[in-house]
Amino acid sequence: MKVWLLLLWLFCPFLYAGEPIELILPASKDGSHEYYHELLISALSAQGVEVTLVTPYSHVPQKRAVRLLESQTISLFWMLETPKRNRQFTKVNVGLTNGFISKRILLVPRDDKERYAQVKNLDDFRRINTIGGFGADWFDIEVWQANKLPYIVRDGEWRALYSMLSSKGGVNYFSRGANEIWSEQKQHPYLVIEPHLLFTYKRDFVFYLSKQNAYLQPVIESALIKAKQSGLMDHLIKKYWTRHFNQLNLNQRVTIELVTP
Repeated sequence: MKVWLLLLWLFCPFLYAGEPIELILPASKDGSHEYYHELLISALSAQGVEVTLVTPYSHVPQKRAVRLLESQTISLFWMLETPKRNRQFTKVNVGLTNGFISKRILLVPRDDKERYAQVKNLDDFRRINTIGGFGADWFDIEVWQANKLPYIVRDGEWRALYSMLSSKGGVNYFSRGANEIWSEQKQHPYLVIEPHLLFTYKRDFVFYLSKQNAYLQPVIESALIKAKQSGLMDHLIKKYWTRHFNQLNLNQRVTIELVTP
């Protein structure tokens, strides 16, 4: 299989030049899919590959998107890389967010904005004994386990976590990527972005292809590598997220590096 993929990668410019590709992709009602869709179109188009994106669903929760990928109903999906997903799907081996998805910031109830102001390290954070909330099968669950931090898992639609946050009990915070949290807070103004802490671990989003579309791995990977080299990916990251990064004051936060399992 590896030899076949290598040969296909070597010849993919000739195989795909002028031949259109149709990809069936999920979307989200909050627009969080838009960067990934545009990155695919722009990277492939820059290499002369005509691509059409089909989005049959206006909103697909992550857990359902994984099931649709398993059943080959959608062509690919973007997720944090994990060994389990690498076994289950065909990975396009190019990070998609320059690691910003693994720079985690807390979304908290408004009353808790200054609750973490005195935290200087992981031990301080443990002593506060607050409880995080995650969606089912998130890689964050493994990270929080490895770092001995308490959490609760929300099965089904993870966006229900927004309404579950409380300063007194249950779920106290929701960990989000630096590229996600600003727009999400704007949609939920009863919550605030915790202003002091930045948690980091070593992972990034990658595209995972369904079995039916595994043959596209070489051409998509080649296009994304060139998008990194040409600055196209950086351009799109700036387009969608740089303003948010500046408002989050990433360089002024206390950085807590978490163990990556």
